[in-house]
Amino acid sequence: MKIIHTADWHLGQNFYERDRLEEQSKFLDFLLTQIEERKIDLLIIAGDIFDTANPPRAAEQLYYDFITRLYALKHCEAVIIGGNHDSAPHLDAPRTVLSNLNIHVVGALPEDPADAILRFKRNDIYLCVAAIPFLRDRDVRRAIEGESFDAMEARTKAGVLETYRNAAQISTTDSPPHEILIGTGHLTAVGGHLSTSERSIHIGNLGSISADQFPDDFDYVALGHLHHPQAVGGNERIRYSGSPIPLSFSESSQKEMRLLTIADDHSLTHEPIPIPLARRLLRIEGSADTVLIALNELSITDDELSPWIEVTLTEGDISPLINDQIRQAAAERNAVVLKVGRKLKDAQMGAISSDSPKAISEWQPLAVFEKRIEDYNGDTSPDVLKQCFNEALSAVLEEDI
Repeated sequence: MKIIHTADWHLGQNFYERDRLEEQSKFLDFLLTQIEERKIDLLIIAGDIFDTANPPRAAEQLYYDFITRLYALKHCEAVIIGGNHDSAPHLDAPRTVLSNLNIHVVGALPEDPADAILRFKRNDIYLCVAAIPFLRDRDVRRAIEGESFDAMEARTKAGVLETYRNAAQISTTDSPPHEILIGTGHLTAVGGHLSTSERSIHIGNLGSISADQFPDDFDYVALGHLHHPQAVGGNERIRYSGSPIPLSFSESSQKEMRLLTIADDHSLTHEPIPIPLARRLLRIEGSADTVLIALNELSITDDELSPWIEVTLTEGDISPLINDQIRQAAAERNAVVLKVGRKLKDAQMGAISSDSPKAISEWQPLAVFEKRIEDYNGDTSPDVLKQCFNEALSAVLEEDI
């Protein structure tokens, strides 16, 4: 039996007011080709199918077109879980119809945990998938008025762990001999490497757990949320597939998805499938002259989309003339400069100033709040204030979803 683990498609993402649909469409074409050529039996998508709770219509069309083409192959089923960017009701709405197409959707944690346990069989190979989606606070704990942060943290983490323990127990009760158990999740696992494009899920990551806290019953845990492909804490059976395209300028690593193979002797192995890069996101830093030289030497192949570039000047001011020269030099190489910024001097690094290369719209809410309380001298510790802010932000985001 062959399985592909992917996650964090973020269909409908806007990047500096530009959509990513062309890149995402190329990835989905590649994914379908891999499924067909490798005779994949199951596709696992570990959350964040969409970038927002209310995705643009074109992103929804891309999603349903993919599902239709996947069903047409006839040999591959799919398990799709909700992520923190997804609207669970939006994903779950067509669940009954999609189940008739062998597409199994778990947008929100079901009231009956057994409804998230899915079983598959190919010849003499048995597979169970505990399809655990993004766990919202209400899934793992009830709010208690006046509860301390430490108590809230302990109860949230205990709730997450209990969810995985229950799923493992249900999955292994009366299971066939040699059945392989795969768990899913959309969360921040302790020790994972983050890029700048991930949104914090729980308050200060208080819902995060380490690799060794997942039940040993799981032969593999297919995670989503972190965009760099990686094993968690050096444990190769707990893995993030990463996003299929770079979602920020900080994501420079090779993109991949995981190919899992269950052999006739019931052993499970996995390996990466590298994903071709449709569009590069490049960072160029230096003086104006250095940047212009780098742009003039930029080489672009015929089969790639125009690279998008972030330029950071290390000296001099960003005059309209310099800005125009940089953008024109990129355009002549069929590239696009999305941002020209100025590197802050050491004395400026401690505050957001008019010289900052970031517009306020580019700052994450928590980063703005951290800057705001840098000079705070009240009785409450800054760490507690940040946790409270994250709690409020988490509640607002859940209301939006």
